[in-house]
Amino acid sequence: MSADSSVVLRAVATRVLDQLPGLSSEIVRMIVVQEPTYQAGGAVPLELLTQSVAANVRMVLESLAGVERPEDEELSVARTTGRRRAQQGVPLEAVLRAYRLATELVLSAMLAEVRGRPYEELAAFLEVTSAVMKEMDHHSEGVVDGYRRAEAELQRRDAQRQQATFDALLEGRGADSDLADEALTTLGLPPRGPYAIVVATFDIAAQHTLSATRDACAAYSYTAAWRIRGDREIGMVALGNSTVPRLMSALRRNPVGRIGVSDPFDALHEIPEAFRSAEIAVQTIARGSTEVAWIAERLPEALVISSPALAARLAERALGPLFDLPDDERDMLLRTLAVWYDSGRSAARSAQRLYCHRNTILNRLRRIENLSGWSLEDHRFLLASYLGLLTLTLLPGSQPVARPAPVNGAGPARS
Repeated sequence: MSADSSVVLRAVATRVLDQLPGLSSEIVRMIVVQEPTYQAGGAVPLELLTQSVAANVRMVLESLAGVERPEDEELSVARTTGRRRAQQGVPLEAVLRAYRLATELVLSAMLAEVRGRPYEELAAFLEVTSAVMKEMDHHSEGVVDGYRRAEAELQRRDAQRQQATFDALLEGRGADSDLADEALTTLGLPPRGPYAIVVATFDIAAQHTLSATRDACAAYSYTAAWRIRGDREIGMVALGNSTVPRLMSALRRNPVGRIGVSDPFDALHEIPEAFRSAEIAVQTIARGSTEVAWIAERLPEALVISSPALAARLAERALGPLFDLPDDERDMLLRTLAVWYDSGRSAARSAQRLYCHRNTILNRLRRIENLSGWSLEDHRFLLASYLGLLTLTLLPGSQPVARPAPVNGAGPARS
């Protein structure tokens, strides 16, 4: 910009500053006419809009007139405007359209001021119109910056409110009908169930896993609210007309880590128990696995997880003698017993899976019976040994160490 052009620009901006009240009023009038957001009853009262327009136009014109200020002070009005529009819920697009309209009117006012002036002055001003646009753009960027910062603050505040609300429900405060209604509104959930609680594990270092479960729900149009606690992602999912099996099918499409699902429920005071059952369902899945577990399908495992001390005692009573054997023999007998259960207690099918003769399976089972002093035809031992196997799988630290005595007079097994 030449020295002459700079002098002309400053002079024109100074003269337009004297017209600020009328110019601001015209800008406000045009904004209200063209932007529905700013019309009567809108988010921004007319008085506040008028004050804001006057303050923004003044800062731009003073800058063009040569008034020097620190960067932060120069853009303070623009940033404040952006912040307030974000807080008032005005879309950023509407804010920027209003700012562009103000830019056009300011430039028109400056052009009108040089009309009728000597040709040299008009030519000098035309050379620097880009400087006017650049200054307006600079202040417009300040508006965007203020808007984005306020928007981020509002989002954090909303997220904190949602998390506090979710925590209140997890703590059992959903029995309060007023709180329950407000909670559903805050969390964006429908007012009626059924709902289900989903608990998923994730690796904090692998950030993509944070959203895998919620992404699956969103992909299948489930409305849900989410809360992260430690290495757990907790979701309250509105089932609508769906069912838990259908929800699990969606979650199994692309599972990451272990996922537990509660039974469906309708009342918010049931959330703590639903959360507990979903968490237990997660714990029924072996660490390192990728699986979805519904508590209704994991009730025996849930019993073991819920009472680890009793489960360990049960495993010790049922399977303790096997741990006095050499490791290879112990592992072979436990493997045979597990396959026998998984095969519907069929020696023939177990033999096929273990690549041995049916009689070999029977001999191994008889060996277990002789060591324990129980018969696998006794329903108590049948149940105890099965739960004992689950305990060894789910609670590996509960390895039996003692040889249990026969219970209820159960003697050596019959051949």
